[in-house]
Amino acid sequence: QYMSNGSLDQHIQALSWKKRLEIYIGAARGLHYLHAGAKVTIFHCNIKSKNFVLDHNMHPKLTDFGLSIQGARFTSKPKPIKVYTVDKYDVFSFGVVLLEVVWGRIVYDMAIRGNLWENPLEMDIDPNIKGKIAPECLQVFIDITLRCVKHDADERPTMGEVEVELEHVLSLQEQTDITNTDAHYNLLSKTIIKRYKQREDIIQTDTYGSLVSEPFIKDDS
Repeated sequence: QYMSNGSLDQHIQALSWKKRLEIYIGAARGLHYLHAGAKVTIFHCNIKSKNFVLDHNMHPKLTDFGLSIQGARFTSKPKPIKVYTVDKYDVFSFGVVLLEVVWGRIVYDMAIRGNLWENPLEMDIDPNIKGKIAPECLQVFIDITLRCVKHDADERPTMGEVEVELEHVLSLQEQTDITNTDAHYNLLSKTIIKRYKQREDIIQTDTYGSLVSEPFIKDDS
């Protein structure tokens, strides 16, 4: 299938805030389907903006299934063994992609760690959308984004929960836009993200997309 608008990473900065939300809601919906709705459960294992391509209506499609796994489970060492479903690997990677929604640039693991630990996320908002985001909307968006990149995989949401929260974010924005006639918003400086600063439960890995800091092995048992 020909996707006339290329990959998502080529368009991030040119998109409005609400268009970004619409596209990423579609992306979350597709990934949720792979995890929970498809006849055969599929974990993509390579989620990034470059692997979402856009059709002529700017609807996203997920590509590059070369690393995908069907229904596998990973376990971490050392003992005692703790089992993780690979969907939480995809959730972490999708959380990284969500950071690109507000930052307007491709994000890598060191960028995540530096910005989450040193600065509130609103300080790095893409200038192209700054002033266009309702504070309440941004708070909900960042809450779900940071839950996706939790250090403990068990504390991360499912993709279904991510989809629902993103739909809520878009609904909040649309409702607020109706009452805000000048369509400009001042963010609540130093309140948004404040409680996340220097929290040990935020991801601290050195490897992009890792579930935890220990190496992972496939569990065939």
